[in-house]
Amino acid sequence: MAPNRGRVKISQACSHCRKKKVKCDGSDPCGNCLDRGKQCSYPVLQRRGRKGNEQRTIRSRASPAKTIERPNDWGGCNVFSNTTTTTGRPSFSIAEMRQEQIHREPSLASPSQISPNIVETADRVAVGEIAFSIGLSRTLPHGNDTENVHGRPPTPRDSEIDREEATMDLQAINWEHHGPGSWLSICSTPGVQWVSAKAGTTRFYEIAQDLVMGWTKKLTLATDSIRERCPEPGVETAWKYVSAYFENSRDSVFGVIQRSNFESRLRIHFQNADRPDEDVAWYALRNAVYAIGRRLVASLDGTRDFAEIQLESLRFFHNAFSVFSELLFRPSGLMAVQALVVMTSFAELLGSPAVEYMLCTSAVRLAQSKGLHRQSSRAWNLQRSEILHRNWVFWAAYFYDKNIALRSGRPSAIDDDEISCEIPNEFPDGSRSGIEAVIAAIEHARICAKISKQLLSARALNRSPESLFDIMTTLENKLQAWRNCLPDHLTLAKQNDTRPSRNSYQCRTNILRLHYLYWGSVIALNANFHYPWISSLFARPESPFEDRMLKSSIQAAEASRQILSTLKDTEFDTSYPSPIIFYFPMLAVINLFIYILKMPTLETVRSDLALLDLAGGHFAKVHFLTSSQVSFTFAREIVGLANKAARRAKVVGPRSTNLPSDYSPAFLPVNMSGEPASVFTSSDNFEALNTLSPGFFENLSAAGDMIIF
Repeated sequence: MAPNRGRVKISQACSHCRKKKVKCDGSDPCGNCLDRGKQCSYPVLQRRGRKGNEQRTIRSRASPAKTIERPNDWGGCNVFSNTTTTTGRPSFSIAEMRQEQIHREPSLASPSQISPNIVETADRVAVGEIAFSIGLSRTLPHGNDTENVHGRPPTPRDSEIDREEATMDLQAINWEHHGPGSWLSICSTPGVQWVSAKAGTTRFYEIAQDLVMGWTKKLTLATDSIRERCPEPGVETAWKYVSAYFENSRDSVFGVIQRSNFESRLRIHFQNADRPDEDVAWYALRNAVYAIGRRLVASLDGTRDFAEIQLESLRFFHNAFSVFSELLFRPSGLMAVQALVVMTSFAELLGSPAVEYMLCTSAVRLAQSKGLHRQSSRAWNLQRSEILHRNWVFWAAYFYDKNIALRSGRPSAIDDDEISCEIPNEFPDGSRSGIEAVIAAIEHARICAKISKQLLSARALNRSPESLFDIMTTLENKLQAWRNCLPDHLTLAKQNDTRPSRNSYQCRTNILRLHYLYWGSVIALNANFHYPWISSLFARPESPFEDRMLKSSIQAAEASRQILSTLKDTEFDTSYPSPIIFYFPMLAVINLFIYILKMPTLETVRSDLALLDLAGGHFAKVHFLTSSQVSFTFAREIVGLANKAARRAKVVGPRSTNLPSDYSPAFLPVNMSGEPASVFTSSDNFEALNTLSPGFFENLSAAGDMIIF
């Protein structure tokens, strides 16, 4: 054996001894290697961390900050310094700003301390810098296969964190996804920063947070309620609800339920009340009809106690929902699909639990599993009335699916390329009463599908501006052709015609729905180039698309005016669906608000502010009609911000053009007509705009489906 030379001992075996599986004395070199003339080497020692600590480390690095960066926190981040990198770009990123905020108390500045120059610089931070930060994520690798020098577990890079900026621990809050074209993107971090910079105040953070917190109250169904079944109405009351549904429901015109068949089945049900009812589809369908009928009866009777009405209607809805899983996973027929579609209709009513996205998706999946999306084969030997009914049920589900997908920015559950069933030109009973409005709504939904897929999908947002503008032009032509083909009696100008009409209550509301659908689609078409935090990622001021981007803002503003102008003369009640009474007015409010902030010196600002005031009164009326159950002050509060921005624009006057070369301002020199010459800067990634900032959900205990109005 080799003599002991005072070698240092190591508490693990060398590589040679490990390979030979012999005892190693831990010296360096060890005795075995010295005796055999081998090179002695020890593997690098890596400390093994606890699994729980490792997971917490990864989660803490991958998750965004607990709270959203407030616009008035930027000063503490030193984001207004003139320090730049060698590339001429700012030497900071949103990720760095977030990490710095985690480790310090923000230095707050009062709104009065925000000078015009600082607000101007804030524009660069809120928009241009965000584009730069997002652009970094494309240049950095996304893998974790680099050398682990410090022996620490691999963690997500900043680029990966930025790509999922709004994700957070799903066990802690109810996180919901909204597409970048959604009006809700104004509540995202870049949206809040841009508005705060333009309005010259930090109040918008709290306003947006209150708006989102108000929604979350409607996100869920109470667990106890959906497990327990409540008594159904008596015979007389039940017939009253059924009559109200078929005669006054806006969605009954889709022909999902054949009235004669339903009423025949209901008579048999009451005649055999002693026997147990084991048909879950029939149980769900009639209770869903009761739920909608109860709301309609109350509105027709002028009942004011919305809380009591909603409680009663929810009991019937919960009855239907109690067999939800059985509708999907037990043997069923067409009636199960009908039940889910009618339940979706109830979920769209004002003040109802906003679970329509999941209900509609379930209805569509079940319908497709039964082949409703395919034209019936002759080999099936179905009667013509059955084929018509199947087609109407599918197209009703299609209408809901495509509109909900467009409003929420979520994917549709239907691939249009898989559809072969025809849109019927008559109802199963052979009548055509009111069929023009139904067909028009379905045809519009098909255009919505193209808007969602070709303009607002993840793939679409990676297209070039040239390609997007070409698609916009094509879809604009389709939308205009759809509008031009509407019969005269379905145009909004004739909705107050004194001539008698069949089902006038349904007719008026369906005309209003078509009006809102059209103008809402115009806004959706132009969202990419109207929302500054998105348009900044497409083109720089010198790009050839300046005029087209300006046109998008003008069209979105005009569409908003058209929607808001109807609020003065339209009588709403609590039986209206949320898209009509909430979503479209709020969509118009936000888009007109953005237009005012972008161009606060135009002559149209005064009339636009008056429309925002009108919208504030509309939502105050909703608050009154629903006994404070549905209350949103967002419209009223942003009127003040818009007024302030307009006044400040007159005082400040034209902005200085002495800016860094890498800065693309939000307000550019105006042309001869007084319109701005362009909109924003460019980049190539939209991931950071896809969702709400997680800070809005801080300390919220709600958990459930997405709220969609």
